Amino acid sequence: MKNENTIPAVDKALTAIEYMCSTERPVTLAELCRAADVTTTTGYRIVQSLMKHNWIRKNRGAAYSLSLGMLALLLKTRNGSVCFESAQPVLEELARRTRLACKLSIRQWEEQVSVLRAESPEPFSVSGKNGSRFPVIEGSVGAALLLQESEEAIRRLAAECRVEIPEKSDPELILRRIAAIRRDGYIFNRGNNRWRVDAMSVPVFDSRKKVAAAVTLIGIRDDFTNARLPSLAENLSEAAAKIETLI
Repeated sequence: MKNENTIPAVDKALTAIEYMCSTERPVTLAELCRAADVTTTTGYRIVQSLMKHNWIRKNRGAAYSLSLGMLALLLKTRNGSVCFESAQPVLEELARRTRLACKLSIRQWEEQVSVLRAESPEPFSVSGKNGSRFPVIEGSVGAALLLQESEEAIRRLAAECRVEIPEKSDPELILRRIAAIRRDGYIFNRGNNRWRVDAMSVPVFDSRKKVAAAVTLIGIRDDFTNARLPSLAENLSEAAAKIETLI
């Protein structure tokens, strides 16, 4: 039954967003138009409006995916299946206990995105920005986020990566890091990245036991001495377990 109190343009835009949420890949304008049952002209206007508010963004190959404007809303909701805003105090405590900066990252198709961060209480530390995007295959974060992916999928992500990073030319780097997580529960990457910083990551699982995020400690060589590695890994794993109870 048709509801006379709805606004058709809003209905169409929300249908397009719902379709994007239902698929695990970027979608084309033609796909959005079919999903929302609109003309190409109307679909283009919907896309431009959503891009204006940073709810979606244009990817390579003229495809679109959800963007940080939508993510900001998801982080604030208390009713979603995955809500990360409540993890901020856990990150703050992790930074206080380890004296290192830490961050929470999620996967968005072929990229990893930093969504939460806590700074080290020390006067100087390695830092970064929320919203920063990197190839999903890169570094310790990538290994944690891709823990449950097949080797075939990982090699495909490496082949399609647009950034010239070591993992693109040598997917075995990712596979070895994933093997380390399965063996030890964490992965420590000693400066093997574009910024020559050390990083230790563990996966965060949702209620379905699927990888939902990665939590990471970041520092320099002196921060990650061999003597400190066991305690840092323990603190990191404890933080991940606490976050899992919140999402």
